Amino acid sequence: MHVLIAGITNTGKTTLAFEMAALYKKNGQRIIVLDPDLRPEWNVLSWHENITELDMKHGVMTDEPEQFLLICKNAQSCALFIDESGSMIGRYDTQLEWLATQSRKWGHKSHFIMQRGSQVSPTVRNQCSSAFVFKQSPDDAKVLSNNFVCPAFLEAPSLKKFEYIAKIEVDGVAYKSKAEYDPKKYVASSELPKSPTVKNNSKTS
Repeated sequence: MHVLIAGITNTGKTTLAFEMAALYKKNGQRIIVLDPDLRPEWNVLSWHENITELDMKHGVMTDEPEQFLLICKNAQSCALFIDESGSMIGRYDTQLEWLATQSRKWGHKSHFIMQRGSQVSPTVRNQCSSAFVFKQSPDDAKVLSNNFVCPAFLEAPSLKKFEYIAKIEVDGVAYKSKAEYDPKKYVASSELPKSPTVKNNSKTS
């Protein structure tokens, strides 16, 4: 199923997303990114009308939701990243909820990146089996804790910058770690890890 990444501004959620994207590309999986800021850290080309399939070998990004959906529906088995999901899906509910409810039929895995866990609909949250939670307000932490049946998410208001609590898959054990992104360390390997590289792991409940 899909992945939810939530954290208030400048807490590290996009840093973690960059690392995830790098891991997918390192292992030969194409990424498709919807980012209103078209940040170069995704390290893929921005879509334009003359872009070729070869140009998109490792991935592509756009700031247009309609174009993003068109690219996704004409591709298979990609890692999809939707930055600022709260505002994007808030304005394009019907279209972008396809990413949560239907994109698996195309072999895609969607990663919803947002500032607050309550910004996206329960439909989107319920289609995510893994969550990476950075600093949140107590109310948003409670929403995510209830949604993922994970009491550890209630600790999110006390997290420091770059710290997050993760729960991988619906029956996974929650753990606390730190987001770090160093593009120099990504070279070819044969297996995509279940979660990004982490430091200082400590179990939490």
